Amino acid sequence: MMIYITDDDATSKLTRKLEDVVFANEQLGIGTKFFDTIKVSAGNALQDRMLKDAGRGTPRLVFMTRDYKVVAVNGKTKLTAGKVIKSMKRLAKKEYKSSFERMVRSYTKLLNLRDRLEGKRAQIADMRVRLQKKPSPSKAKKVAREEKKLQKSMDDWRDAEQKVLEFKTREAKKTEA
Repeated sequence: MMIYITDDDATSKLTRKLEDVVFANEQLGIGTKFFDTIKVSAGNALQDRMLKDAGRGTPRLVFMTRDYKVVAVNGKTKLTAGKVIKSMKRLAKKEYKSSFERMVRSYTKLLNLRDRLEGKRAQIADMRVRLQKKPSPSKAKKVAREEKKLQKSMDDWRDAEQKVLEFKTREAKKTEA
């Protein structure tokens, strides 16, 4: 679990840094797929029996295991993308057999492929517009073939995404043995 404990002042320097710089990091954004993410106000965190002792300053990020043990707290000077990613790696290594770094790299490649497929979709849409202005049976067949290829590529992409996002937990390993 990754718990974001917010500052009461949404315009504070640390909150802006966290939300505009740190959370904008692509590797960090992809890495959050390993976690259940929760946003909690500072007041509610003080009332929570597990969060009240997990750091003091706000904003902060608290990383917990499935059995609610705090593994890392990132606040103040630890609110950089690199340090948050280190905390994510540490917790992911503890909880999952799947490699955090491998998943992030694979998912980044998938996102790049998705961008190329979206570019192809735009090209096909442009071809459709030109075909409406100047109809041609041979070009219509070509557009239909391209659409079919694109649909297959998108289906393959979805399958690849599901495969990358299949996480194997350490618990699953214990039950198999």
